[in-house]
Amino acid sequence: MRSTAVERRSDAARVALSHFARGGYDGTAVSAIASELGVSQPYLFKLFTSKSALFLECVNLCYDMIERNAISALKAASEHGRVPSLDDIGDAYQQSIADTDLLMFQLQAWAASGAHPEIKAVVAARFVRSLELGREMTGSSADEMNELFARGARLVVTSALGIGLLT
Repeated sequence: MRSTAVERRSDAARVALSHFARGGYDGTAVSAIASELGVSQPYLFKLFTSKSALFLECVNLCYDMIERNAISALKAASEHGRVPSLDDIGDAYQQSIADTDLLMFQLQAWAASGAHPEIKAVVAARFVRSLELGREMTGSSADEMNELFARGARLVVTSALGIGLLT
């Protein structure tokens, strides 16, 4: 059974996200991603025009996964007769970053943003979109969303380091 190009792009992004999570943007060889996929590097560049395009696809995949989990949690709250809240988003985010690849990729994306303006632009746009989505779905203020995201960033760091929050 042959896969479509769309399916191959999706598979490649998932594999690449894992590689980039471990090696970062600059430290990951596209050849290693192609090898794991069982395709040639030129074929991978047919799917994605560049390493940067592949990484950006991973940025979008990462944020899509996090947003889907948050939306599911907010819908579940509504279905259980509760008003969707920032706590639901926080819980969903904590579950999202329990996936080590997602956690580490997010850190790598932030790191790559410092050296690669095209990556920074997409990461910043997705970050802002996540803030806006959270506000829209919960009716929270900008200050409340900023506080939630600050706690989320702290959670990312403590999770990556394997330490607990200070009480």
